[in-house]
Amino acid sequence: MPETLTRGDNEKIFLWFFFPIIIILYLVYKFPTLFVPVEQVRDTFYFFGKSTSFWYASVYTAIVCYFSLLVIIRGTNPYSLVKRPISTYQRAKFSSIFLSQLIVFYLIPFIIPALQEGREFFNDPYHAVNKDAYVYVYNGFTSVSGLIYIFVIVPVLAWLVGKRYCSWFCACGNLSESVGISKWGQQWVRNYTPRSKTALQLEWLQFAILIFVLVYGLVLFLDLWQIFASATLTTAMYSFQVFAIDFMFGAIIGIGAYPLFGTRIWCRYGCPLAQLMKLFGKFTLSQARIKANSDCRGIGECSKVCPMGIDVKSFAHINKKPITGIYGLSQTPCISCGSCISACPTQALEFKTIFSKKGDNNE
Repeated sequence: MPETLTRGDNEKIFLWFFFPIIIILYLVYKFPTLFVPVEQVRDTFYFFGKSTSFWYASVYTAIVCYFSLLVIIRGTNPYSLVKRPISTYQRAKFSSIFLSQLIVFYLIPFIIPALQEGREFFNDPYHAVNKDAYVYVYNGFTSVSGLIYIFVIVPVLAWLVGKRYCSWFCACGNLSESVGISKWGQQWVRNYTPRSKTALQLEWLQFAILIFVLVYGLVLFLDLWQIFASATLTTAMYSFQVFAIDFMFGAIIGIGAYPLFGTRIWCRYGCPLAQLMKLFGKFTLSQARIKANSDCRGIGECSKVCPMGIDVKSFAHINKKPITGIYGLSQTPCISCGSCISACPTQALEFKTIFSKKGDNNE
């Protein structure tokens, strides 16, 4: 059997084995009382003294690190149909994904605290330090660090480097990006990423979620529930956030629907932080842009590999003629993953230099 088929089969087994485990662990982690009474949660779900959040993070990190490390070790372009060496940009991106997932999202919150405090790692009821999910934006209203991160650091990054946070560092994006370069992930991206006009129109859902989390943040900050009646407002919004947005959209649909709708469903339609970055980038004229040159032949590989459903080809080729179009957050939800650049067989796309003059076509 050819090596590529063997590799692809191994990847398929790996994905279909770990994906259900992730969903189940997340369900038990978020809603343990659906399975057992609250007093039995610790005895039932704390394996070796560690909670399901630890095991969920362990499986999640294993998947991300496995695929991102494979790209680095193989050294081949994961997006091109023709075998080519991996670019410096892609090598740096997957190195960032591997290191951020392993260190920032796993070792620091789950492993290092126990070692520093001299606690026994297993058979220890305290599995990790508290983690803030800044991806939900409302954290910017509940802590100084969240405020600085959401409303200072993120806008500056969006202006300077666009939404590279989504493809280089974000825990949700790490899974999408690393799985998306596997043999099966590439098929999901190419064949099932929604690209119709209806799919583009549905991106307004992300804006609606952004409005919700901003309002929720204000409610938490101003204690508005005391004005309106009681704590029921906060409870209702919290329940909606946890179940509808975090679990149903972020986990079940955002991860479980990879094989049906591509690997960026949550990033494109759900993540409020992604929408906030897009708005910041749009209104500050973000420096993160991709430019086409006259070498475009209208092949369309760029559009096929875009996990965000962007019609990249329309910025590079019109009426059977190449154009030197340029696009960024002003027109698209581009995450600067660079897949379109790496997939192009004629090298007709490139990142535009930061702080370079504008005035190009389609800008």
